[in-house]
Amino acid sequence: MNTYFRGQALVAFCVGILFSIGFLLIDFSLAIGLGLFIGVLNLVPYLQIIGFIPTIALAMLKAAETGENFWVIIAMALAVFAVVQLIQDGFLVPRIMGKITGLNPAIILLSLSIWGSLMGMLGMIIALPITTLLLSYYQRYIIGRGQENNSPTESSDNEQISDYTEK
Repeated sequence: MNTYFRGQALVAFCVGILFSIGFLLIDFSLAIGLGLFIGVLNLVPYLQIIGFIPTIALAMLKAAETGENFWVIIAMALAVFAVVQLIQDGFLVPRIMGKITGLNPAIILLSLSIWGSLMGMLGMIIALPITTLLLSYYQRYIIGRGQENNSPTESSDNEQISDYTEK
């Protein structure tokens, strides 16, 4: 579980940096602070949408300050949210969490979809830990991995393969 939270923190940090860059590109005041705040919100998966509230407030301030159309500024901010979400869901989460949890990126996307449809937002939050736990139990108890080698010393992969082929 510790590695899962480290992976989630790394994803949140990357998302915060991406939001900061996006808000700097559309010339928001406090872009770096807002981006990092949304990154911190992302420690709980998909909670960064709450960051849209201060984004609207900053868009109002920018519209009042520069005289630009408020709806254009909101549309640009929404585009930043959409692009960062696409990068996060399509690249960051499968790659980072795949390496951390040892899951294939396709399994990660599938588990997020399945658990999200079954349990909604809560399912998306608990999808990766539950999937990792279920796969671990499956490998240990159903397939039987880990039962042959109970000694404190670890054997090499070749010895484990030969144990399975001899039976």
